[in-house]
Amino acid sequence: MRRWQLTILSIVSVFVVVVVGVIGKGGSSQAVFSAGKNATKPVLIAQNSYPTRIMPLGDSITQGEGNQNSYRRLLWFYLRNAGYNVDFVGSLQLNCQGRTPLADFDLDHEGHCGWRADQILDRIDEWASNTQPDVALIHLGTNDLGQEQSAESTIEDIRGIIQKLRNYNPYVKILLAQIIGCGYRERIEQFNALIPNLASQTYTSQSPVIVVDQYNGFDATWGVDTFDGCHPNDTGEWKVASRWFDALKQVL
Repeated sequence: MRRWQLTILSIVSVFVVVVVGVIGKGGSSQAVFSAGKNATKPVLIAQNSYPTRIMPLGDSITQGEGNQNSYRRLLWFYLRNAGYNVDFVGSLQLNCQGRTPLADFDLDHEGHCGWRADQILDRIDEWASNTQPDVALIHLGTNDLGQEQSAESTIEDIRGIIQKLRNYNPYVKILLAQIIGCGYRERIEQFNALIPNLASQTYTSQSPVIVVDQYNGFDATWGVDTFDGCHPNDTGEWKVASRWFDALKQVL
């Protein structure tokens, strides 16, 4: 047999041995063919069998006021268009006035119009036990401060909410908002200044608490980012959804 034929035969034999060896160890021929020259820079694509359960938790700013869908609609499309497998969870599907204007997204949520953090704290056991969220988006405090509750007591109510969420999922990720403006600027700024300290005190490696600044850059003036000085209009919803989305990318 000629020398060049022997060389080709040797190469083929080695290739067959490699393929068989990989398959024999539980691999596949695809593992060999996909390596190529970029074998040292693998592209890893994580696919979850089950969607990540996200609970939007708050008051009317979460639920949606008037003819607004709330930030939840935009956030849903941001997440899905980015390829995330998510499931919004909660006991409600309506906005404050009834049916959501557009129902082309995952409507589940725990936004309760007019509710304070202490009222949410009283009911969170029921909701968390039913849904066991993997991530909670907490935007609370607006009604507390508007009803002369102190910033400090509201912080303690939110601390209790975080702990109760962990009772049902010790790995829950908490995204905690510094809330948007709503007329009583000084009280809101005082409250927002306490949020980073709360996050630091409650942070754990398995259940991180991440501060999301929804306040700075949000203009609560009528007709700018709100339609009434408090509740987001289309522009305001876009700002809120965008900031939640940027924070979610850190944990998804």
